[in-house]
Parts: sequence; C-alpha cells; structure tokens
Amino acid sequence: MSVERPGSGVVEVALAPDSVPAGGEEDELRAGLAERPRRIPHRYGYDTVGSQLFEEISRLPAYYPPRSERRLLRDHGAEMVRLSGATELVDLGAGSAEKSEILLAAMETNGLLGAYTGIDVSLEPMRVAARRLGARWPAARIILVHGDFATALPWLRGGGTGRLMAMLGSTFGCLTPPERSGFLRALRACCGPGDHVLICADLFQPVDTVRRAYRAGCTGERPVRRLFALNTLAHLNREYGADFDPAFFEPDVVYDVPRRQVRGEIRSTRRQRVVVSRLGMALDFAKDETFFHDVLHKFELGELLGEVESFGFRCRRHWVEEEFQYAALLLS
Repeated sequence: MSVERPGSGVVEVALAPDSVPAGGEEDELRAGLAERPRRIPHRYGYDTVGSQLFEEISRLPAYYPPRSERRLLRDHGAEMVRLSGATELVDLGAGSAEKSEILLAAMETNGLLGAYTGIDVSLEPMRVAARRLGARWPAARIILVHGDFATALPWLRGGGTGRLMAMLGSTFGCLTPPERSGFLRALRACCGPGDHVLICADLFQPVDTVRRAYRAGCTGERPVRRLFALNTLAHLNREYGADFDPAFFEPDVVYDVPRRQVRGEIRSTRRQRVVVSRLGMALDFAKDETFFHDVLHKFELGELLGEVESFGFRCRRHWVEEEFQYAALLLS
C-alpha cells in the first residue's frame, strides 16, 4: 500500500502482507534465541530509539567507520555515480540518510538525480531525512519503504532500471554468512540490466584501532553503546512481550581477532529466566552466560570481492579509504 503524505510530495510504502513470509520475523527471532550462544538478530536494535542512539555512536571521535566512509564517498562519489549512470538511489537501510546525501549531491552534479527510495525498519528517522532531502531537491521523487531491506527486495524486483542499490554503513558485515548469501541472491534477482549495486564494508584493521573504536561509548556520562545494547532488550519487551530486566544484564564489546568479528555481547549477571510471551519461549540464563545482539565481520578485500562475485555480480571498480581501510565496491 502506498500513501502520499499531504503537502510533502513524499510517498510512503507499506509492504503488502504477502511480501513478508508468514511468521518470518518471529521465526528469525525464535531461531536466534534458540542458538547456543543465543543471538538476537542485529536489526532488532534499530527501532526509533535504537536508530537515534546509533547516530550518537556514529559521532563518537574514536568510532572511525562513519568518518572513513564519508571521506570515501566525498572523494569518489562522483565517479561512483558517473560509472553507474544511475538516476535513482535505492538506500538499503536508510537511517538518517546523511551519507546517502553525499551520493545524491554527486548525482545532481552529474545531471542524473531523479529519485530517492529509502528502506528502513525505523520510519521516523526516514521521515526526518525525507523532509531534509525534499527541501534540498524538491524536484526529486522520494519514496520511503518501511520495513526490512531483505523483505523489500522482492518489491523492488522489476521496479525499473538505472538504479543504484546502495548498502552503506557496516550493514553488510553485520549479516551472518547465510544472511549474506540470501541477501546477495535476492539482490541479484531484483537488479535490472541497467542497475548497479554499491556495497560498503569495513576491512580488517589493527587490533588496537578496532578495540578503541568499539569500546568508545561503553562507559562515561553518556554510555551510548551500552544504552544501544540495552535498548535491544527493551524493544523485545515492548514488541514481543518479553520480561528482560536490564538491571541484571551487562553489555560488553569483544573483538575476536581470529574470526575477525566484533561482537556486541550481553552478560546475564545472575541465574534467571526470561519469558518471551509472543514467541511462547522461556529462556533460562546461567550466571555470566553471554549472548549476542550485534556481530560485525571485518573483511579481507579479496574475501569480500570473491563473495559478491560468486553470486553473479561483476565488480566494475572498488575503492579503499587509506587511513582506516574502509572499502566500497561498485557492482553490475
């Protein structure tokens, strides 16, 4: 269903019920909570509150990925859009769309800007972004799709050509290997002959650099990374009838160097049972048992290229930001 917000010129799309697999979200969460160690899929942290907290994390001086990615897009965005020839930017995980705005400006400079489609599980930050983008580019068509980008891909299929499907931030690295495979397969299927894909990802970095970046915001007057982790539990309490008591869970961030994983972990500080009523689950936690709410994979460049090319994509060009080794791949 599509609705145009009065006076805004922005179209909001609510995906039809049959575009989302029956029970898909609940099955995904149930499967994650049944794993050992337990895992909450990362997107459950990105409700309105979580999205706002992550924007604060992104502004922490020690947290280099957003700064590195912005530099990469500013330096090479014009070449990215020129090579793609895209007239529409499809933002897979839009958030505040601040980095996407760099690409939109490059599209305007190259005389290509026609439309912007933002997709995100959190609607309000997209609405704020749409007002900003609409004021800057009133002639551009703006569409907001409220939902998970994975379930939106079938909706995008056959939607046109000349699109640049962009997955910015570290979202690609936050997907598990099976999730990345499913995403790339679905993305390949929805791309038309004139479409391109832009994937950004964080490459392997020195241990001290990574630990400093991901420990930032864990403590202090405004421990935003800690608040972000606990908001994931609050989201499950609100939306799934869970009874997590945040007083008895302690967040932490661990860098598993051999696996090249940064894991957001939450530790149970006592033996306890948590009921998730909507799922009909009772979760028994031992004292000091940990579970994951966020897992980020740090790629080697050859590994990243090989993975996307194995699903039929051809890398037209890649760029790497030198200081912090952040990569962008333009695929066709």
